[in-house]
Amino acid sequence: MRRAPLLMAIIGLILSVAFIGCGGYVKKDELEKQLSDQKMDLEQRVQLAQDAAATANDKADKALSATSNISKMKDEILMTVDGKLDAAMVAAKGDTEKMTAEMKRVADEAAGNALAEAKTLIASEDDKVKQMAKEAADKAMNAAMEADKRAEEAAKQAELAKELPIIVEPEVFAVYFDPGKIKIKDEGIAELEKAAMMIKENPSAVVKIQGHADNTPVVYSKFRNNWLLSQARAEAVKAYLADNLGVSADTVKQSVGFGEYKPTASNDKSNKWENRRVEVLITK
Repeated sequence: MRRAPLLMAIIGLILSVAFIGCGGYVKKDELEKQLSDQKMDLEQRVQLAQDAAATANDKADKALSATSNISKMKDEILMTVDGKLDAAMVAAKGDTEKMTAEMKRVADEAAGNALAEAKTLIASEDDKVKQMAKEAADKAMNAAMEADKRAEEAAKQAELAKELPIIVEPEVFAVYFDPGKIKIKDEGIAELEKAAMMIKENPSAVVKIQGHADNTPVVYSKFRNNWLLSQARAEAVKAYLADNLGVSADTVKQSVGFGEYKPTASNDKSNKWENRRVEVLITK
């Protein structure tokens, strides 16, 4: 900025030399006046240049000062921002630690509650299992007591059974008759021969003779009813054993008729023949 006056002076000198070069045509007074005017103008211009330079310098100084202030303010702002950031980081770190501690506390509390609930549940389940085991043990004990009781009762029954007579199912020989008849047929005789052989082989055997009839009413017979008819059939068998097969009459302990009241088959047309029978029962 300070080089401007010197530049203006050089320009004025050049202009003066130019005008002097034209001296043959310009008068001295006019030249002096022109030079004076030029000098004045040059001085004014120099002053203006100096003022402008001063103004420019002042502005430059102000600009430099403003720049320095801006830089300073920038540094201050940056320092302030950094400080705030550091403070914020410290605060955030503190909040994070606090939050972490709080989360840990909540997690520990939740874990403790869960553990307590689990222990309570386990204890409850243990009580249930113990109760179930106790009930099962009680049932087993009751079952064992009941089994013992039944065993004792069975033992008593067994002892009583020893004192009772042994029931032996008798051997049965059946002889069948025609309707309203008491005559023994050939197949009946063969059956009585088997019975007589067993009686002789077992002298102490108990012999019973039981006569039966079907439910057909007696019409063409000398017997008034099926009761008398069944009795006559039993006596006919007893007599045949004694008279023809050598069985003592005293061996026969019973000879009785039951009429139509103990059928072994239905009394329809095709099956009632099974009810017209005499049975010799031999109990050894």
